[in-house]
Amino acid sequence: MIRRFKAGVLASALLTIATAGASGDTPYDRFASRYAPDIASGRYQGGELGVVLPTYARPYLYAAWRDVMLGTRDLKASPGMEGGLDVTVQGRVGGYGDWRQNAPNDLYEAWRQAVSAALKREILPARENDNVAATYRACPDTSYFFAAQTLNDLAKRSDATPARLQAWVATQRQVFRICGDDPEVRHPGYGQAKVVVAQPAALPASEALYWRQMQEYQLASAAFYAEDYTASGKLFARIGATDEHPLRHWGEYLSLRSLARAATYVPPSVSQQERWKQRQAMAAESPEAAAARQAAQQKKVDAIQASIDHIVADPALKDLHEDARAIGRAMRSTLTPEVRFAELSKALDNPRIDPYADDQLGDWRLLANHLMSAVSLRKSVDFIDWIQTIQACYDYKPQASCEQERDHALEQWRRYVKEANKPQARVWLMAAAMRGETMPQDLEKASLQVAADAPEYLTVRYALARHYRVSKQADKARALEDAVLASAQLRAAASPSARNLFLQERLAMATTPAEAAPYLLREQVDGHDGDTGEKADAKPVNLQLASDGQRWLNSGLSNADLYALSADTRLPAALRTRIAIAAWMRFDLLGQDSDAVAAAKRIEQGTPALAADMRKYQTQANLQERRHIMLVTAMKWQLTPTLNAYMATRDDFPSPNLDDVTASMWCKLPAKAGVSIDEDTGIENAPPSPDTGNTAIRDKELAQLGSLKTATGFVGDHVLRRAAAVPKDPELPWLLYVVVQSTRGGCLDADAKTLSKNAFTLLGKRYGNTEWSRKTPYYY
Repeated sequence: MIRRFKAGVLASALLTIATAGASGDTPYDRFASRYAPDIASGRYQGGELGVVLPTYARPYLYAAWRDVMLGTRDLKASPGMEGGLDVTVQGRVGGYGDWRQNAPNDLYEAWRQAVSAALKREILPARENDNVAATYRACPDTSYFFAAQTLNDLAKRSDATPARLQAWVATQRQVFRICGDDPEVRHPGYGQAKVVVAQPAALPASEALYWRQMQEYQLASAAFYAEDYTASGKLFARIGATDEHPLRHWGEYLSLRSLARAATYVPPSVSQQERWKQRQAMAAESPEAAAARQAAQQKKVDAIQASIDHIVADPALKDLHEDARAIGRAMRSTLTPEVRFAELSKALDNPRIDPYADDQLGDWRLLANHLMSAVSLRKSVDFIDWIQTIQACYDYKPQASCEQERDHALEQWRRYVKEANKPQARVWLMAAAMRGETMPQDLEKASLQVAADAPEYLTVRYALARHYRVSKQADKARALEDAVLASAQLRAAASPSARNLFLQERLAMATTPAEAAPYLLREQVDGHDGDTGEKADAKPVNLQLASDGQRWLNSGLSNADLYALSADTRLPAALRTRIAIAAWMRFDLLGQDSDAVAAAKRIEQGTPALAADMRKYQTQANLQERRHIMLVTAMKWQLTPTLNAYMATRDDFPSPNLDDVTASMWCKLPAKAGVSIDEDTGIENAPPSPDTGNTAIRDKELAQLGSLKTATGFVGDHVLRRAAAVPKDPELPWLLYVVVQSTRGGCLDADAKTLSKNAFTLLGKRYGNTEWSRKTPYYY
């Protein structure tokens, strides 16, 4: 038994000409969905676009182009609103329609049970010794499902004898062996040749016709799996042409499958290197040779299409018509891809057709991955010109062609405005707005006039926000961003990605720390289903600190401004605590004594786990003792003078394990405003941090902090000084152990080896009879 070729498995048929697409080039971003919308496909293709980004995969950009071309009114009445975009992106599940709804969970076990029931004895190895059951199946699932189903039906026949059932099972087992599954023989290892299995012998002419006909299907399947498509095609065709044949319904269709396989078959003996050489030769062939090759391929397509037409003309085979047409589409895409790509592109350029009928957009997507750059259709197909204009210069990866593409989008928009072509004017306005950070006055004016119910509204508003920021029109930027963040349109989009993009822009325009506070936290797009875009579950939204806010907190504020922000109740308590800790440590490191004590008091009042250490800090008599308590406390509780996304909103403080403590609270502290420390600013693409608060004091403090050694070096120097000043400190053996352990790796200064040796020597010499000395057999 073999699988049918469903329309939805066209993706598999095109793997030889398709590549992965844009996703591998797109940066991961926790807070902005940059490859695909985080809006459900059904809503997205219905015009709810949110903020469209130039890094979206082509099917999503096509859907956006179509939505804008049709506009809100025409879109509602247009065809193709029944979930087609999901099919385009994900592909259909193929193989006998909904056969799996009636299939058992363990298909191979169902086959084993059918064999033992029909023969009334066990002929297969015990399951634990069955090489197919214990490893993997090379043969299609459908082959086992329908073999078991057929055998169960045969066993119920009145003329079913043990000998006939035995013969049918023996033939079917041989089919499976040819396919690659033998319960008594291990599968070949990687790189090993497939085992050659003899074709099953035909039943004698003396056997009853029905049983011979049932075996004919098996013989044809065996030839198919043996990759003898000429033989399988003839055998299946004979079945389809035989009146009263019990499997006549499948004959002509499976003959078509054999014909299609033969047209694209490459023998396993042809190595990957040889295939590569063939592709190189094709790329370098003369126009005459290329034309001859294409004519030969077209001849194959025509023969396949003639077979398809014959099947489609037969009403008795109506349940196979879609499958047959799917084979035709796959073969045209595989054998004559350039012609098919041009054909599909021309059809899809009409936004009023259903782009999802016959999976046209899905077929185009696969071909575009391979041919978009090889076959230039920009001048003749508007949507391709539009997509390539947008994608030619990603906003996170500037290229020399960016300015040209921006100018082209602007020229196209002005052209269509002049021609009063409203659909094209709308879609090119969107492209011109997306491609440019600054806008000429006519484009800005038109962008402001985009209707609030238009599919492109939020995308164009986002472009305006960027334009106002870059052109330093701060008041306009803030007014627009505040209006959008409070708008019904953004709420209706239900897109965390879109909201986060506007929050990024709004944070960048803040003028005071208090103004910035509401825009620091974002909802991660990871909480949404990757296929549908909808929120995956009903759990409460878990807001996180994004990289732009993290960078601003780490290098955008003075110590005093950071401390003041730790009292802003609009921020969650966990984040306020982490900000207070960062301010406390910075105050101490810079010798701002009274402020450090005040920060410690705030932490004591809000964080029970740290209360005892904070009280101890406050009661010390001098700055040196407080510094010591600060460093020890920070190491034990993993406290840092900077914010990181993982720890920023955690309200738990794990109990310290002294064996595992290291001086790793910072690598290098920020030396100037806007620099990154541990933020993912390279992948979370966001505007620059705002300048807020007392920038002069901030810059002076950052310069001092940036001059400090790494935490390992800073703590190491401190511990060695303390060993000289307070030699009876009972924690010194442990602290010297920590210094040595901290120099094992990570962020180190140039003198780390000397520091490690000095701490190791002192530990062994002065505290050699302690557990910490015994745990330190060498230095690093």
